[in-house]
Amino acid sequence: MTMEIHAVLFLVSGVTLLGHHSCLSKTLEDRPVRPHLIFIMVDDQGYGDIGYHGSDIHTPVLDQLAREGVVLENYYVQPICSPSRSQLMTGRYQIHTGLQHSIIRPRQPLCLPQDIPTLPEGLREAGYATHMVGKWHLGFCKQSCLPTGRGFQSFLGTLTGSGDHFSYQSCDGAEACGFDLHDGNRPAWEKSGNYSTLLYIERVKEILRNHDGHKPLFLYLSLQAAHTPLQVPEQYLHHYDSQSNHLRRHYSAMLSCLDNGVGEVVQELKKSGLYKNSVLIYSSDNGGQPLSGASNWPLRGGKGTYWEGGIRAVGFVHSPLLTRKGVVSRALIHVSDWFPTLLGLAGAPQSKHILDGHDVWKTISKGLPSPRGLTPTKKYVIFLN
Repeated sequence: MTMEIHAVLFLVSGVTLLGHHSCLSKTLEDRPVRPHLIFIMVDDQGYGDIGYHGSDIHTPVLDQLAREGVVLENYYVQPICSPSRSQLMTGRYQIHTGLQHSIIRPRQPLCLPQDIPTLPEGLREAGYATHMVGKWHLGFCKQSCLPTGRGFQSFLGTLTGSGDHFSYQSCDGAEACGFDLHDGNRPAWEKSGNYSTLLYIERVKEILRNHDGHKPLFLYLSLQAAHTPLQVPEQYLHHYDSQSNHLRRHYSAMLSCLDNGVGEVVQELKKSGLYKNSVLIYSSDNGGQPLSGASNWPLRGGKGTYWEGGIRAVGFVHSPLLTRKGVVSRALIHVSDWFPTLLGLAGAPQSKHILDGHDVWKTISKGLPSPRGLTPTKKYVIFLN
């Protein structure tokens, strides 16, 4: 079923009953309990590479989560990795953090400035448990630059921008290669051989199983898929046996594996009882790379460019706590907005630093105008089924 974005509006009528008919569920604005915050960032997913945009890639879990939440159809990021991730972590444009030049390369003595507060630091001060799983790419030249030095209580993942999804060998030129998978501050040699997406999903499920639901949780799942090298377990390739383009086939299979993993995370949230008080945000870090199998159709350009295909991202919010659900939002939202938005949801004190991001929760949840101003009138057709 196709429809123009501006005409897509699914109204959720009535209220959800909890237990007895006299006990009504509350929206986030009414709840005294701070929500669990789950942020899923994926790597190099193209704008056209999700089912609800009409893709040939199978993403049924992501499609359903988006369809039941708020699809962000005017959502922007930066065209490459480190700048986008720095804005998520600080709420400030990369020109203010010294990361406007490019990505952070493994041999650069550079990291996210330590005098700028990070999102996990603010949430931890507000009483949240903070855990990170996956790709960091914000510098590791000294221990204080590591995720565990920037507010995360635990970390399993990679510190550089890319590497082998099985062996975790990462190179900065042919002459500088090394092992990049870390558990806390130590190399996790024993986990080599496990596919990154599956390894990270299992760690997330472990965190959710062991988390005390009375304590608010911030979980940052930063998947390396579908960044090159294009690697995936064999069973996922069979979904695309008819795809003759080798790059597209492997890229598609990586996203199907990722889709399945996100489904496992949501199921674990429900099993652990955390789901009913959670907010899940899904975002790509930049546009897809067409030379590596991705598609940003109908947008022009791709990763590394300032055309729409490089900076307009796949994104949605899924939560039982949304005031309105099943809608497509065309409000202007930027990756830097998540910093003040999540701190606001957590009831954390306002940052003393000047921010470039805005709190957009009421824009997303209630449909109020974006603090960033008017939305453009250009229309695109998307597929919600």
